[in-house]
Amino acid sequence: MLRLVFGDLLDNLRIWLGAMLIAAVAGVVGAVVASDIQTAVTVGGNAGLALYGISGTVILFTAISTVVVLGAVTNLAVALHQRSYALWQLVGLGPGQVRAVVQAQIAVMALLGGAIGSVVAIPTLQPLFAFCFADVPELRDVTPQYGPAAAAAVVAYVLLTAVTGSMRGARRAGRTPAIQALREPDLPNRGMSPARWICAGALLLILSSVVFSLPGSVPDKAGTALILIGPLTAALLAALSPVFIAPLLRTWTAVVPPSASSWWHLARQATAHRAGQSAAVINPLVVAMALAGGLYASHGTTSTGEALSTGGVVLLLGGPLLLSLIGATVTLFMAGRQRNHEVALLIASGATTATVLSSAAAEALIYVATATMLALPPVLATGLLGAWALDVPPSLGLGAFAAVMVTALTLIVSAVVLSALLALRKNVVRTLPAGT
Repeated sequence: MLRLVFGDLLDNLRIWLGAMLIAAVAGVVGAVVASDIQTAVTVGGNAGLALYGISGTVILFTAISTVVVLGAVTNLAVALHQRSYALWQLVGLGPGQVRAVVQAQIAVMALLGGAIGSVVAIPTLQPLFAFCFADVPELRDVTPQYGPAAAAAVVAYVLLTAVTGSMRGARRAGRTPAIQALREPDLPNRGMSPARWICAGALLLILSSVVFSLPGSVPDKAGTALILIGPLTAALLAALSPVFIAPLLRTWTAVVPPSASSWWHLARQATAHRAGQSAAVINPLVVAMALAGGLYASHGTTSTGEALSTGGVVLLLGGPLLLSLIGATVTLFMAGRQRNHEVALLIASGATTATVLSSAAAEALIYVATATMLALPPVLATGLLGAWALDVPPSLGLGAFAAVMVTALTLIVSAVVLSALLALRKNVVRTLPAGT
């Protein structure tokens, strides 16, 4: 069994390295949060209380981005291995054994990535702490603390999140009929599991209670509530994504008819059919846009003109944004083998290099545009609800939202086009029968 676990890891190194990279980034982000908490415990007093208050918001933002991104990446890694799991069943492995191998692989990558991230973060803690709290007199001279216990907690959190997030994919890998898996490497209609429905219901209740608490609240209390709307809505949309992602992609991309653009039609079909992979890109982008826009909308609506400090923004949003944007980008490289096969099919069918690259750019545009459609309403709602509750002019946070959207578009277009360029260098004759 161990030989199978590590043999497949080496054979599909591109996929598993992507998963490990995301786990490492999650480890870095988690280390910053753990350091803030340990420092608060160590210093105590007013400085400790201030750190506790800041850490609560950072923990929420980080937890949502980590769960969404790690869950999407680990499930994608499992989906990309459907053919391998089918072959394992054909040579005699039972469903339970397949599930055990999958969970072991996820655990190994999460453990390695989390450990690497928690160690890599150490030299960055002091300069990051000094930068973020340069304008806070109580914290300006505090030395951040980060010991072995905090590092172990970070690794355990990354491991638990990755393994828990991949449980459904592992079960699916074990029970999917071998022939069906061989024919369909990415199953677009996964549906909603009971756990997802429960999670979505809980998030909806929490979000509703936050909104209902706004009327009659003072600005400080309203600001605390408003800052939760963006991330909670993003998490709710991620939980419900199997229900609406594929229909949404098919519906809005139909505005361009197939006769008007062949490359748009190719991108439209690819993103809608690979709904699982599309969601793995779209959901982290929704989190990133909703976090940035929601924070600025909340602050702008409840503040008296005081701008957010750069250090405060980096502390609150730096880690979650980094994790979300890198997560969305890395998933595109993880699916490189499938793209190789698709590009080979297009070339064999007579498509030109320009058509392939245009289709890739359109695919990236579809991802970012879909994420924008989903993230913009909660950002607007944050500013409008705050204005309604406090009877003040709304601040919509569109500048921060646009900045993250442009950054996401740049990263996703670059990743998809580069992946297509690499696929164009593959030998078509060898790639088609191999499926790689």
